[in-house]
Amino acid sequence: MSVLEWWKPVVILCISMLLSFLVSLTNRLSTSKEKREQLRAWNREISAWRSELLTARRTGDKKLLKKLLKKEKRIKQLESKVLSQSFRQMRVLPITMVLFLLVWLGLTGNLLYWKIFDGLYTGSEHFVAYLPWFGKTPLSLNIFWWYMLCSMAFGALFQRALGLGMEATE
Repeated sequence: MSVLEWWKPVVILCISMLLSFLVSLTNRLSTSKEKREQLRAWNREISAWRSELLTARRTGDKKLLKKLLKKEKRIKQLESKVLSQSFRQMRVLPITMVLFLLVWLGLTGNLLYWKIFDGLYTGSEHFVAYLPWFGKTPLSLNIFWWYMLCSMAFGALFQRALGLGMEATE
């Protein structure tokens, strides 16, 4: 990558940030405050139970372990409810996929495997970012993997900031 192409990874970073924010905001707006609070309470209860279970196993406290194992059925039910709520948040996935495909089309000129026009990034094999801290040679990332890395990072950040993450607090 030449010095003149420094802006290419920045463009992808900004686009992934914007799309991650829009998806997180859509999830936030489509999930009621009561549901978010309930989800947080369930996660706290599950986390506390796991922590106590780990402590009981480490210390060998059979009395506490027996008591905690009696609560295991309720914890499994709560985990199922948390998973179900997470799947409900996936209802914005079709919107996300359409947005991603439109952005991908605009950047690469490709729609899935069909070349429609020449975009800013001709071909997904074109490297746009290099991560220098992975060994002696920098790790080269093409547009897709750079977008995915940025998207996951910003997605987690916005999920937490908007109170949608597993450990989210307001």
